[in-house]
Amino acid sequence: MVEKENNPPIPPLQKGGKGGFKKRGKGRSPPPKVLILGVGNLLLRDEGFGVHLIKSLEGISFPENVQLLEAGTVSHQLIPLFHSIDYLIVIDVIEAGDGPGSIFKFSPDDVKFRSERMLSLHQMGIIDILQMAELTGAKPKTIIIGIQPKDISSWSLELSDELKAVIPRVKDLIFEELRKIKAI
Repeated sequence: MVEKENNPPIPPLQKGGKGGFKKRGKGRSPPPKVLILGVGNLLLRDEGFGVHLIKSLEGISFPENVQLLEAGTVSHQLIPLFHSIDYLIVIDVIEAGDGPGSIFKFSPDDVKFRSERMLSLHQMGIIDILQMAELTGAKPKTIIIGIQPKDISSWSLELSDELKAVIPRVKDLIFEELRKIKAI
């Protein structure tokens, strides 16, 4: 189900010793492998939100099972990565017809996406890549956190104020998801 996010902020993570996250106790199954994927074109203002978000997470010490990746404009070259992870959290902008900065969280299975004719692999979006990955046997459990952009047509490396303002909430949603799947 597609959920529009209007929740209050989530309390910050409890940090373990030396600034890292707390380690799991003995006898527990290993934590799932998670890829947090920031998607977007940095040159087109709000279109680069996913990449900006990943950059804002780079100073955080994540456990080994959690990886960050700036995907830029999505490529079929991501498919091999999907074979080595259990969960995928995608951060991208989506056109939902809502106000700039509105946040949506959903699984690709929750939404019917139009299949459009492509002339080149350069025209592939994240849903196309996930469908191709599934054909090769890779189907990580996927959550997409989509943000309604204000401007994706202006040439600018800066996000609009509306999208800058939601970065803390999107970070909270990522940490909430990581806790939910017991990755941290």
